[in-house]
Amino acid sequence: MEASVSEIHRYPLRPEGFEEPLFPTRESRRRVLDHLLRAPWLSLASEMESICASGQAAHTRREPVELENRHGRVRIVWSSGRRRCRKRRHVVEVLGRWREVRAWWDETRAKDRSLVRVLLSDDSVVDLARENDGEWFLVGVTD
Repeated sequence: MEASVSEIHRYPLRPEGFEEPLFPTRESRRRVLDHLLRAPWLSLASEMESICASGQAAHTRREPVELENRHGRVRIVWSSGRRRCRKRRHVVEVLGRWREVRAWWDETRAKDRSLVRVLLSDDSVVDLARENDGEWFLVGVTD
């Protein structure tokens, strides 16, 4: 998706009727997030080919993650950074689900995967992919 700088600047900063402070409750945070997700220049982080080539605002990478289900709460665990420190975050909310088939025309390269966009306990929004072999990967982190 492409948009000019002036189109981005004209987009309303907050949903209609919202005053400061924007985030006093979980419900108000959700309304602001829904409002911003309707912006015409935003796209799914997992659909981006390369941050440098596209100029889109997201960090894309493919890191293996583990999903743990403890007492009905799902937690994501992965290693990151140079020291490979293990991070643990609970899934607060599933924001979206979709499926993609990459290189469907070439059986040797084809990948069928299910994706979910989730809000984590540290307020970050990430895209997770479950690929053919059942492994989970972190494939996108939105700014």
